[in-house]
Amino acid sequence: MTYFGYIEAIDTWQLRIVVDGHTCSREHKLGLFNAKWLSKKLEKIVRENPAVKGVDIREKISRKWNIAISKNMAYRAKAHASDEVEGSFAMQYRRIYDYAHELLARNSGSTIKVKLQENDQMRVFERFYACLKACKDSFLSCRPIIGVDGGFLKGIYGGELLTAVARDANDQMMPLAYAAVEVENKETWTWFMELFIEDLGGPEMCSSLTLISNKQKGLLHAVEDLLLEIAHRYCVRHLYANFRKKFPGKNLKKLMWRAALATHPQKWESEMRSIREVNLDAFRHLIAIAPRFWSRSRFTTTAQCDTLVNKMSEAFNSILVHTRTKPIITILEEIRLYIMKRWATNRSRVNSFKSAICPKILSRLRKEALLTQYWIPSWSVEKIFEVRHVSHTGDKYVVNINESSCSCRKWSLSGIPCVHALTAMTFLNLNEEDYIPACFHTSTYQQIYSSIIYPINGHNLWEVTQYEDVMPP
Repeated sequence: MTYFGYIEAIDTWQLRIVVDGHTCSREHKLGLFNAKWLSKKLEKIVRENPAVKGVDIREKISRKWNIAISKNMAYRAKAHASDEVEGSFAMQYRRIYDYAHELLARNSGSTIKVKLQENDQMRVFERFYACLKACKDSFLSCRPIIGVDGGFLKGIYGGELLTAVARDANDQMMPLAYAAVEVENKETWTWFMELFIEDLGGPEMCSSLTLISNKQKGLLHAVEDLLLEIAHRYCVRHLYANFRKKFPGKNLKKLMWRAALATHPQKWESEMRSIREVNLDAFRHLIAIAPRFWSRSRFTTTAQCDTLVNKMSEAFNSILVHTRTKPIITILEEIRLYIMKRWATNRSRVNSFKSAICPKILSRLRKEALLTQYWIPSWSVEKIFEVRHVSHTGDKYVVNINESSCSCRKWSLSGIPCVHALTAMTFLNLNEEDYIPACFHTSTYQQIYSSIIYPINGHNLWEVTQYEDVMPP
């Protein structure tokens, strides 16, 4: 109970007394608490999990409001909420062309493709592809390595989200292109890769690319058909996940990863012999996969990247976990908005870089430099050295500083001087930062994010195009 007093001078009411004592018991069933009101509160839950059960709804209501509802009310509320959510999902497909037109109008030079299926005189949505102009321009300053991945769209109509992600000068993810397709197979990957290759300059320009993937369905065959000479890597983490199902054990895990980490063929062969001694079937399983797909010992050096895992694509997909439960235009908009904000953030972040070399690269270089105490250089001529380990175990490598090479191949693979090269540089009092390639420079990072992704208007301001309404799949 509360008591108010009227203050005539200022024409207002003032709270004077609150009596907060309750003598009545709690009522668990309220007539005002109906299915229609409850459905408004359930829309977010149903949008994220269309298969939510009635018993789960009742438990959530009980925990949140301490009110009991019947099974019938829970299912009626879910039905109302599902109708609202499904209506919003379907409505967004109708405006997919309006969205594509707005996106192109604000970011001219981008590639936006909508693919439909004619079905009983209806136009049914099938695929959507986007590669923004700023992403194309940014990739020109990046290393030629791209990770591709796919993830489920968890909304009412399902589907798959295909993505392509590059690496910037600081070795961080840089999203390039994304597409919503009906299913992940050779046909959809071929469609995606054809558009993506064209955006990067065509097959001739892309022949020197390195692609890393999780061995997605149909991707390998699609890439072989489009770019026969491309270097393709498999994510070793995924390879090991399949390997472990047949051949568990820490020893085999250690040996497989040592074979993957081997940077020259002789080391890989040695590790494979060790695997054969432990388990012949495990050896046969791995030898059936060409080492050029999973071992550094056979990787090409044009990418200047020695990664064994597809973590950039996986990181990008993990950011989109909740996004992938939403309606189609909301999904596409949240991806575009994330990319736009990432470009803007990185554009301003470069001002905090304190060196001509990007921070992550500089950190890796310094960690490698700490190991030089275990190596001894022997000078041959000019900038050619023989570098051996202090333990005299037979580890000995030839370094040619002028050619940016070491017989261990680590320098050539990563673009960052290895411990053997740093040992030789220390002997000659050379600055190791002078031998970091331009793709890792702060100036390159700045150039990558100098391109701008422009904002777009809300749907109320989109131009209504003359295309027929698109139906959901």
